[in-house]
Amino acid sequence: MTSLKRRLLLLLLILATLAFYLFYSNRALNTLRVHVGKPYDEVVRDSTFSVKANTVIYPSEPPHPSSTWITSPVVIQYDDPNYGFVLPATIFGAITYDDGKVAGITTSPMLEMLSFSELVPLLEEVQSRLKGAGWTPQHPNKLTWLITTTEQQKNALQDKLFKQVAIVLLGIPQKYTLAINIKCFKRCNERNPATAKYLIDISMGRNYFRE
Repeated sequence: MTSLKRRLLLLLLILATLAFYLFYSNRALNTLRVHVGKPYDEVVRDSTFSVKANTVIYPSEPPHPSSTWITSPVVIQYDDPNYGFVLPATIFGAITYDDGKVAGITTSPMLEMLSFSELVPLLEEVQSRLKGAGWTPQHPNKLTWLITTTEQQKNALQDKLFKQVAIVLLGIPQKYTLAINIKCFKRCNERNPATAKYLIDISMGRNYFRE
């Protein structure tokens, strides 16, 4: 098998894996419909995910929700009517509440750690969904979208991730803040692209920055 054929076969395998991953994401049994500021009772009502069974209740008078935890496959739908989006399936997430309303959301839009070649198309898909929903960089000249169009850009990102976390900071002015953290998580010290594994973490909260 020639080098070109091997590369084409690898590319087809990666695309097939991503297609299956996104297909599974859209067909997950449970959906968590949530956005910052949404009342806990509405999260329970709108979600097929068992919110009550996975929520820690603070024993005050009256009791109130403290946090909701995700440990099984679920699709998170950020259901703001103007800036909503759907993330790929996850098995990790935490929702925190303040005065009975969603205060923060933390999740990882993936089912397992990924190789760099698998990470890149997932990152591109997540950024594409957020762009389509109207999210923009909080600071236009820094912590902005990660571009991985060329091999040079991919190599630069991979080299950066061996040294530090890459961050994309997005916002809806006077409404929401969203941070994407991309990091090497396993076997990073080896600096071997064939063995290193990566994670994408996403966190959302209120936007206290001025326009």
